[in-house]
Amino acid sequence: MKIKITLLLFCFFTNCFSQNIKGKVTTNNLPIQNVEVINITNKEVVKTNTDGIFEIKATKGNWISFYHKNYDVVKIYVDSLFDYNTPLEIKLSEKSIKIEEVVVEKKQPFLKGMKYGMPVATYNKPSVNFSDGTVYTPVDFVKVFDLIKGIFKNKDKVAFKDKEPVQFRTFTTQSYSNDFLANSLKLKPEDVEEFLDFCNFDPKSSEAVENSDKLALLQFLMTKAEEYKKVYKKE
Repeated sequence: MKIKITLLLFCFFTNCFSQNIKGKVTTNNLPIQNVEVINITNKEVVKTNTDGIFEIKATKGNWISFYHKNYDVVKIYVDSLFDYNTPLEIKLSEKSIKIEEVVVEKKQPFLKGMKYGMPVATYNKPSVNFSDGTVYTPVDFVKVFDLIKGIFKNKDKVAFKDKEPVQFRTFTTQSYSNDFLANSLKLKPEDVEEFLDFCNFDPKSSEAVENSDKLALLQFLMTKAEEYKKVYKKE
């Protein structure tokens, strides 16, 4: 009986303090459909409609994240001064295209190779005598063609470096501050570094960052936070 009363009181206070947040997500003044609007604190997710409109419940102390695979993630914090009556206008920026590193090996210039590497048959113009029937030997064009073909075979080569794997700790610290992790995952500030080491020992940590996906990383951190609290009895 006591458990039922406790649950009823919890639901009552949750409904009293949670309010709907409405808004619109755009890019370059155009609406974006299927943006995931995530209440990170309550683990609730909704998507924007064809007009970019969304509505989600939230209360003071909640973090709201806006995610789409083609745009940079945007996060907002609901504080005591948040105006629930004014619709939000969220503007997303397209993700920049990553260019792989290219290394070009320095080779001998083509024209320089022609200057020093193409011997031409010597041609000394003799005195012309139309009566002796002499046949003059022209330039050996077959040999010249073979030399040119060899030069093209040895033209500059382009080598591509393999992309280095994304490191879990590096990507996490670049994506989220320690204060954000402490507030969002309900950790003590002094436990954040220990928690990240705990995550780093999980082989799945490399999968969480291999595509540099911040949402996938955040979901991984939320799961690991529950494990961390149980293992180290932080709650």
